[in-house]
Amino acid sequence: MIFSTEVLKITDERIKIMSEIIKSMRIVKMYCWESAFERKICHIRTREIIKTTLFMMCTCIETVLSHSYISITFLMMHGTMWSFDMKFDTRVFTLSYVLVNYTRQSCINYFNFAIRDLLNYMAAQKRIRTFLLLDESERDNRLLSTSFKDIVEIDKIDENSIKQTSQVICNLKQAQWEKNGKFSLKNIIFDAHPGDLICIIGPVGSGKSSLLQTLTGEITYFDGKVRLYGSFCYVPQEAWIFSSSVKNNILFGKKYNYKLFQSVVHATALDIDFVQLSHGENTLVGDQGVMLSGGQKARVNMARALYHDADIYLLDDPLSAVDAKVSKHLFDKSIKNYLRNKICILVTHQIQFLQDATKIIVLDNGEMVQMGTYEELLVSSTSFTQLLENINQHEQEQQQPLSLLNQQSMISSINSETDNIDEEDINSLPKNLETKQKGTVKWNVYVSYLRAGVGVILGFLLIIIIFATQQDKHTIKTENDP
Repeated sequence: MIFSTEVLKITDERIKIMSEIIKSMRIVKMYCWESAFERKICHIRTREIIKTTLFMMCTCIETVLSHSYISITFLMMHGTMWSFDMKFDTRVFTLSYVLVNYTRQSCINYFNFAIRDLLNYMAAQKRIRTFLLLDESERDNRLLSTSFKDIVEIDKIDENSIKQTSQVICNLKQAQWEKNGKFSLKNIIFDAHPGDLICIIGPVGSGKSSLLQTLTGEITYFDGKVRLYGSFCYVPQEAWIFSSSVKNNILFGKKYNYKLFQSVVHATALDIDFVQLSHGENTLVGDQGVMLSGGQKARVNMARALYHDADIYLLDDPLSAVDAKVSKHLFDKSIKNYLRNKICILVTHQIQFLQDATKIIVLDNGEMVQMGTYEELLVSSTSFTQLLENINQHEQEQQQPLSLLNQQSMISSINSETDNIDEEDINSLPKNLETKQKGTVKWNVYVSYLRAGVGVILGFLLIIIIFATQQDKHTIKTENDP
């Protein structure tokens, strides 16, 4: 059973590495890391095969001993009786056979099965126990997020008055991911009301994303109070896409509203992509959105947030994955126009949009060093001007050369006009269904399977032994039948 435990550990290691490679396949191919990762996987797979072979050898020995136990015991027992000239008849033979067979079932088969099942149970119990004993992700009592839409249904409060009372209050003294960690957010105090656009800027690693995650309650250790009065929607920097159609990724389980859907699609500039995609909004995106470019995934992620119609929007640099033209469209149509009556907190490196912000928060090493409007910061601080120059220089370095992951590449080369296609026509388009090959399995598949296992010669020898065993059993049964 030691080999079984080692096989499980190596298998977990191989599956983990394979999952990471598959998720990052574009980066692996872009940097030509295929050979390095292939060698690493082959090395782990070789270790797994060796341990599996040893485990199967032990299992085979156990099986052989289990099936030959009666014959070996009878040989030893009756051989001893014969050597001492002891007499035995049919009754002794029958009784000894029953006792030996009973001991084989109870002491060998059932005992081995019990030990094996017990070890499997202990391994499963250990994993489940580790998962159940993880730290709770409950929101701290210093965090408060209230959905005013629930209050409307209960207390019949006017929706316009609720939009006026929705706000964000942040009085953060200190926050960090780990207790006594090196990096921490500190001395961040601000509030936001409907119609506010708060831009958070700062150098790389200054804590901009961590601040948004503090507002959502993801950071465990913090001192202070955070209040989110109203429903909120968080848009992460890395888009999350599930395997379905573009439409389902935007709806995300909500009821379909045609006018709302079209306005969201236009605000995120996805209507142009729907013309180019093979089946428009019903195009299947594949696992983790493999059929979409980086910019398209970012805009689908943004469209999902807009369709959610929350009171507070926390946007973690959604403009970095698109080019300058699309970035301006997203900012003008989505953030400035569509979210004009919402509370919007935007992390960005696009300094050209800072003039439209009602408030700018400057972070440095996790601390809020400046806050105010664009004009106030520009006049009162020379360090703000220097920071803008540094951010602009960093953005230019990131965009030259343009990353292959962020290019607005088109999936299909269809150039037909689709302006007059209505909703029913789009829904009637066929889906990208999977196809399977029909017919029989070719012999070279079996040969490849044997070659990957025990080899062709040993494989065919094993097949011959199996057929010979079955033929022997059939012959004995036929001859003994009356």
